[in-house]
Amino acid sequence: MPSVRLKGLNKVTVRLADRRVVTYWYAWKGGPRLPGKPGDPEFVAAFMDAAAQRKAPSKDTLASLVVRYKASPEFGRLTDSTKAEWACWLDRIGADATSKDIGGLTFRALDDRRVRADLLEWRDQWADRPRSADYAIQVLSRVLAWGLDRGLITINAIAGVEQLYRSDRADQIWTADEIERFCKAASMQVGHALRLASLTGLRRGDLVKLEWRHIGDLTIAKPTAKSRHAKTTFIPLLDETRALLGEIRASRAGLEEERKRKGKPPLPATDAVLTNSRGKAWTGDGLETQIIKAKAACGIDKHLHDARGTFATRLRVAGMARDEIAQVMAWEPARVDRLLTLYVEQEAVVKAMVSRIQGSPPGP
Repeated sequence: MPSVRLKGLNKVTVRLADRRVVTYWYAWKGGPRLPGKPGDPEFVAAFMDAAAQRKAPSKDTLASLVVRYKASPEFGRLTDSTKAEWACWLDRIGADATSKDIGGLTFRALDDRRVRADLLEWRDQWADRPRSADYAIQVLSRVLAWGLDRGLITINAIAGVEQLYRSDRADQIWTADEIERFCKAASMQVGHALRLASLTGLRRGDLVKLEWRHIGDLTIAKPTAKSRHAKTTFIPLLDETRALLGEIRASRAGLEEERKRKGKPPLPATDAVLTNSRGKAWTGDGLETQIIKAKAACGIDKHLHDARGTFATRLRVAGMARDEIAQVMAWEPARVDRLLTLYVEQEAVVKAMVSRIQGSPPGP
């Protein structure tokens, strides 16, 4: 038996013309024939050499392009979370083991516009999961665009591919009723997170990293995780936001007092505004898990990210102009218009109608 486990060996036994039975060994089915027998040094060395040549991608294939992209400074600048999310798709793009894999496509093939059909066929493996299929194309397009910039290929054959998943969440917000129902189903700490998201418009990654030092007299100044903290967003402090922050401080002080009264050790020190029931700063995944549980408990099908739309409507009610809201939210003005027309202006019209029916002047 070989001292090293050689995975994939193919054993073939044949009867020769002189009626002798002999055994031949191959590195894998369809692979090169190996000298000697398992356990022989030359046998192991030949297998290792064959396996290495099999794994090493050709220098002019999509698989090699993936390897180069992973080693590039452009990939290195991505956030750790993005790298982790892209890793499995980059492996799939570079695979070349089955008939559906595309890693073996040569640069010459990638420069032929007809290859677009092959790449879309590869994507369609996940057609029943359109968001996954779109993500596959997103990562593949980034790799091809990188190769184009480096002069390795001459076209990005999937540029402009239409997305399969259709969902315009620009029109989604958490209503006041939904926030109230959610907070009844969630823990106090999880409720604080949703309420603060709806009063600041912060994304999940920035919400869990928000610290008290970021909060000023008039604004919250927070370096954004999406820009790898290279940009700072300035968020106006509404009266409701100040009240919630005071509530969060008071709740933590109450927990500290309760632990002291019971003879328990103090809560862990943290500068984070939002903390879990153990007094520790949330992780993004930990907060998301608890939000999903609370949504299921109260039957609300909204995302934490939809709280950004809620914040935009609050800014409008507070008197900010559309262009100012677009600047704060980093949105296109058309997106702000669509959201505000659907919720704020429509509500104002209904209030005016009710006031006329009741014979009293409309309120603010």
